[in-house]
Amino acid sequence: MIKFIFVLIIFVISAWLGLCIAEDPGFALFSYHQWSVEMPLWFAAAALLILFYLGYLVLQLFNSVDFSLYRWKNWLRWRNRYKSYSKTNRGLLELIEGNWKNAESYLLAGIQKTDSPLINLLAAAKAAHEQGAYEKRDTYLRQAHDFAPNADVAIGLTQAQLQFDQGQLEQALATLRHLRSVAPKHPVVLKLLERVYVRLGDWQELLSLLPSLRKANLITADELSHFEKNIYLEFLHAVEGKNESEIREVWDRIPRKLKTNPELVACFARQLLNYSDAVDELDELLRKTIKSHWDPELVKLYGLLVTEKPARQLAAAEKWISLYPQQPILFLTLGNLAKRSQLWGKSKTYYETSLRLGVNPATYAAYGDLLESLKDPVAAAQSYHDGLMLAVKAPKVSL
Repeated sequence: MIKFIFVLIIFVISAWLGLCIAEDPGFALFSYHQWSVEMPLWFAAAALLILFYLGYLVLQLFNSVDFSLYRWKNWLRWRNRYKSYSKTNRGLLELIEGNWKNAESYLLAGIQKTDSPLINLLAAAKAAHEQGAYEKRDTYLRQAHDFAPNADVAIGLTQAQLQFDQGQLEQALATLRHLRSVAPKHPVVLKLLERVYVRLGDWQELLSLLPSLRKANLITADELSHFEKNIYLEFLHAVEGKNESEIREVWDRIPRKLKTNPELVACFARQLLNYSDAVDELDELLRKTIKSHWDPELVKLYGLLVTEKPARQLAAAEKWISLYPQQPILFLTLGNLAKRSQLWGKSKTYYETSLRLGVNPATYAAYGDLLESLKDPVAAAQSYHDGLMLAVKAPKVSL
């Protein structure tokens, strides 16, 4: 209905214009120097409209050509990016499969038509590293930094990991320390720092790093305690054979919660075993630790501890029989303490019980020494012989 009304209005206007032109067509005169053109006014108006329409068509033609060129350029850009993506993708696949040379070639080819070559350069650095081309590796890393100076963490982590793999621990440490100043809580930086400190044996720095690892949830509370225990063990081993004050200085640095750990107590006690002024302290420390944490090494050390009152030691150790009746190391310790207390019969019984529960060269040697003291050289010789055979006995090889 609307279209019909519109057509009707056009028809009425056209009819009215036609009547006006027929009554008075008018004229238009165009003059330039000696030239002049005269025409009906309606013809001039129609010619002007046609001229404007032709101009519009020409403009549309130019726009169409320009749009076609734009589409062509976009197609070429898309095609180049697709080719670059294909080469990058192929290079990454080759890298995963361990084809380092092919990976490097495809990754470098993919750089030429890409707007962000960071991934290509970092992966190419990895491929060059695996080929032993360390200078090329470093060149790719420098180029990556030039292309993406804001990607300091990603580039630095790649560099540190490759340096670590190559065994360049000091260089890796320097890189990681810089990264930690940029990103103090970055989990990968912290984890790689942990590995570097372990490889370098830098236990003090590792100890300082542990709280950050815990806060970042990179280690559990149990793992934290395990780390701390091992680090303090390393500190104790480092002062082995040194004077008493240095040994005690390390022990004093150990947190109270770790001073009941059997391994730490055993290491500390073993180093102070021959210091007479430490005997009473070790006696109490070993008894308390054994009471809460049974450990064969601690029981053995308790038997080697020479105090002024071995009978009191023996009485304390005999209380453990009801708790651990099947432990041969306990009866070896009891035998040693009974012998030191000059309770020969009890010592002989404890040694024999220990050997019945489990043979051991040390028990045979202690038993032989007791038998010599009891003037039984034949039995003593047999005990020494059995212990020696047990110590040198080699496993049988099936032919």
